[in-house]
Amino acid sequence: MNALRAILEWVRESPVLAILVALLIGLIVIFVTVGVFDPAWVRRFFGGETGTEKFRILEFIGVGMGGVLLAIGATIAHRRARAMEDAANAQAKAADAQAKAATQQTVANEGAEDGRRQERLKNAIEHLGHESDSVRLGGAYELFHLAQDTEDLRQTALDILCAHIRRTTGEEGYREAHKRKPSEEVQSLLTLLFRQEHQVFTDRRIDLQGSWLNGAMLDRARLQRAELAGARLQGARLQEAQLQGANLTAAQLQGAYLSWAELQRASLIMTQLQGAFLARMHLQGANLHRAQLQGAFLTRTQLQGANLDEAQLQGAGLVLTQLQGANLHEACLQGANLREAQLQGANLAGTQLQGATCQRRSHVVLKEHIRERIGEESDLSEVTFAGGLSREDVDSIVKDLPDKKAKELREELEPHVDKPASHEPSENSGAIVGSYTEEEAERWIAEYAKATGESPRAGG
Repeated sequence: MNALRAILEWVRESPVLAILVALLIGLIVIFVTVGVFDPAWVRRFFGGETGTEKFRILEFIGVGMGGVLLAIGATIAHRRARAMEDAANAQAKAADAQAKAATQQTVANEGAEDGRRQERLKNAIEHLGHESDSVRLGGAYELFHLAQDTEDLRQTALDILCAHIRRTTGEEGYREAHKRKPSEEVQSLLTLLFRQEHQVFTDRRIDLQGSWLNGAMLDRARLQRAELAGARLQGARLQEAQLQGANLTAAQLQGAYLSWAELQRASLIMTQLQGAFLARMHLQGANLHRAQLQGAFLTRTQLQGANLDEAQLQGAGLVLTQLQGANLHEACLQGANLREAQLQGANLAGTQLQGATCQRRSHVVLKEHIRERIGEESDLSEVTFAGGLSREDVDSIVKDLPDKKAKELREELEPHVDKPASHEPSENSGAIVGSYTEEEAERWIAEYAKATGESPRAGG
């Protein structure tokens, strides 16, 4: 009944289908009439009077009915396909409308969320400019939490907080009040940004150049590739700090504690490191051109392939220091303690080793040590200048260097593999040995005292 009702509905809606149905009905009527009643008018119309002629007539009418039925079926199939297509289009339009509405809602939500983020950013910046240090610190934490929530704002938040540190520590009043230790606000910010265990600012640009951070607690700080040029970090604690690739050009780190710190490929050009504690540091490939390292404690420090061209190392403790392949061109190591230092493949052209020693003694005040060595000849009996390396030693030396530098250093150390150790610089090394004078010693002590703020006679 439903199918019949549907067909009748299609017949009403389609003139073609109505004509085909009417034609079919007509053919059915003729077929029945010929087959059952055999009227005279049919015989006259078709010209048939025998049974054979009658069968031919019925066959002809049957073929016609079949053709009409096929046409009706094709018409119905076409209308059904159109109906399905119309339904699909309607569904697609409805889905498009829903998607458009959802997109508009999402945009509206994002706009609202962006507005809330901008409001949070504005409030945090306003709080950073407040007179109260507690309100400023609250603003800093607002920025930190905003960065936690929104990755796109992390660099912006870090830039603002670094700028706040630079601005705060750049004020004359602040520097007078915090000569040797940062304020609680600044130390809290340094701890929040670089010492706490979180991933918020990983691989972000850090700009603290010129900041006054004397005595700052930055042990285990994450400062990879940080911009610290000209920063004041005297007496700062940077044990195990991550400073790979950092720019410390002309930074002041006198008396700083940097044991176990990672400074591979860092720039330490003209950096002030007098009296710094640099034991067991990783400085492979670092640039220490003209760095000031007088009296620095560099025991077991890794300086393979480092550039120490014209570096000042008078009185430095270089016990067991690894200097294979380092550039010590015109470096000043007068009075330095080089006990068991490794210098295979190092460039010693013009290196000043007058009064250098291998004495087995604890690290003492630079002024005492420099004065004790006045007029003393160089003692390099435990320094290894050539040979004494195995393949395994070379692999260990180059493992933390960039590929290019590692390849160069490996080539430089190749002549020293499986050869007897030599404790004398070669005749053509260019190293300068002998002793230094009292006048030279006092000049170095005065320079050290000026850099560290100590009295030249103290401890002497």
